[in-house]
Amino acid sequence: MSVSTVHSRPWPFHYTVYGLHLCSEVPLPELKPVAPAEGDVYIYRDELAPLADGLQRRGNRLRVTPTEALLIYDQVGLLRIEAGQKITFDVPQDLPDETLRVLILGIGLGILMHQRGHLVLHASAVAIGERVVAFIAEKGHGKSTMAAALHAQGYPLVTDDVLVLQEQPDGPPLVLPAYPQLKLWPDALEQALKMQTDGLPRVHPIIEKRVARLSEGVAHPLPLSALFTLRIGEHVRIRPLSGQEAFVELLLHTYTRSLLEETQASARHLQQVGSLARYVPLFVLERPPRLELLPEVVAAVEAFMQRQQETA
Repeated sequence: MSVSTVHSRPWPFHYTVYGLHLCSEVPLPELKPVAPAEGDVYIYRDELAPLADGLQRRGNRLRVTPTEALLIYDQVGLLRIEAGQKITFDVPQDLPDETLRVLILGIGLGILMHQRGHLVLHASAVAIGERVVAFIAEKGHGKSTMAAALHAQGYPLVTDDVLVLQEQPDGPPLVLPAYPQLKLWPDALEQALKMQTDGLPRVHPIIEKRVARLSEGVAHPLPLSALFTLRIGEHVRIRPLSGQEAFVELLLHTYTRSLLEETQASARHLQQVGSLARYVPLFVLERPPRLELLPEVVAAVEAFMQRQQETA
């Protein structure tokens, strides 16, 4: 679809996320609807299969350049993200709507924000007052669970899994709010949010992880106050991480780390991570891998952040 056609065609759905206006041909009920207007980002179905012909697959990637990412997912289909402005998809008509939306709103928007020049971390976050506290960890190691447990104590969810940062000239970056939704395994969902999985959609028909949509999130950007990297330990303990170790930890948890070389963004990324490490403290949060200890872990984070605020 040409640029002029994209801009001139009628779009049935209009939303906002990360401060952008999205025009979509499919409903995205997770997002906040807005009045029709020209979009920053356009989302629609397109014929992508011919683009994949002859391309060698590397993981989920078929082709990645500074302005394009063409991705393939088994039993799902193709996703293309272009120039920070378009997300197109080529999937079976009977693919569950929830599965398509998880793809668009997760990896799709994550790569799109990277293309637009933002630092994107693999993290979940909540707002404590007018500050954001974020949790980074390897996949399946508790980021969403920590955010869910804090949300259950009244702290608004800022984002789950994809943390988009807006650099500031002299200070900590702002976190651009995503949408109020969590993806959790059934045991974590029940322990952290006291919710049953009955009726909650799966992220994929053959995956048990569920999608929990929350009533409200955060409406405006907030400064990032602290980052916690989650690790297994014998006791609940918080300790600072500084210098080179903190820098490396942030590099490891970049959402688009595998795309940096192909998108020619390595130099920009190092500068962004350096600025983040300079302005935002990073802490190690150790805890035993037992869901029943979540209240103790949450209390430790609350007390720690209260002390940080008092000494600031």
